[in-house]
Amino acid sequence: MVQYILEYMFSHSFWGLCAWDLPALIVLALMILIFVIHRDKMKKREEEFEEELEKIQGEEAVDSI
Repeated sequence: MVQYILEYMFSHSFWGLCAWDLPALIVLALMILIFVIHRDKMKKREEEFEEELEKIQGEEAVDSI
């Protein structure tokens, strides 16, 4: 019985892969791509916020003198 199941799985799958392997790999690649893009955007936003903060702190230091 197990032999027939394994034989069926191998003969009905491409290179011994499950039918869900390719969609899962595509989803994984998309998730990694989205993560990298999101991280890049967040770093840019963080740098902009730090520049704004330095600018505000610099103005406050000049005003207090």
